[in-house]
Amino acid sequence: MSRHLAVLGSPISHSKSPAIHAAAYRTLQLNWDYTKVEVEQGRLMQFIEALDSDWLGLSITMPLKEEALRIANEQTSLAEKTGVANTLLRTTLGWKAHNTDVFGIEQSITRALDESLNRVLVIGSGATAVSAVFAVASAYPNAKITVAARNSTSAEALRIRAKNGDLKIKLASFSKLKSLLNRSDLVISTLPANSLDDLARKLSRSLFAKPRGALLDVAYDPWPSAIAGYFLKNKRQVISGVEMLIWQAIAQIRLFNHNDSDVELPNERAVELAMRHALGLI
Repeated sequence: MSRHLAVLGSPISHSKSPAIHAAAYRTLQLNWDYTKVEVEQGRLMQFIEALDSDWLGLSITMPLKEEALRIANEQTSLAEKTGVANTLLRTTLGWKAHNTDVFGIEQSITRALDESLNRVLVIGSGATAVSAVFAVASAYPNAKITVAARNSTSAEALRIRAKNGDLKIKLASFSKLKSLLNRSDLVISTLPANSLDDLARKLSRSLFAKPRGALLDVAYDPWPSAIAGYFLKNKRQVISGVEMLIWQAIAQIRLFNHNDSDVELPNERAVELAMRHALGLI
């Protein structure tokens, strides 16, 4: 049976999700199609109500992740805790909201880093930053997490959400980034592409700014980003946001395939390699 799926968001033209999902479905021999659709904030319900029963699931990207959670008929405990849904799965009751971004970030860092982490810096305070905080807390329960953001209101909302999830984080001014980079074992930038370009140029000219640890930059286009180049120049490990993209998608496909993100796909390693090949990584 042919099923329809798509990634929704705005802007959406840059999305690589159709390429990796199509590669995965071919490997799994599933007769599914997956497209990308421009859906502006506030228009998600209108789009969903027009879908027929052949639609199986939806990937949700910015700026729709909080909206997806609100309109869902059901939600997982993780989606509820984070307040973020990047996946909607059709059920008998309607649509169920899931958050696979946490899994994607956790897999990205734990597969790349061998050592434990003591200090982690998350840059940003939006939906992806929330998922990053929960991912770090899951992977490294003893790590001290600091969130640096320009928007103090959303940063405080993130702190409260973390507290409600029994997580403790510290908020820091964006102006403290230079010293925070020098002290952090891992930096996770959740900002849009090019947001840290000016900072990276300033840091590159400084004799005293030396990043201590690794970087995960969730923005993957263009790559390497200016901040990733700064870390590479200082011989620090850099993780591309493509890793998050791949692993959150694998969790989504697990849901689409058998309604459980914890159960691996048949021959999941082959699926992963097919996705990497579709992105030109191998």
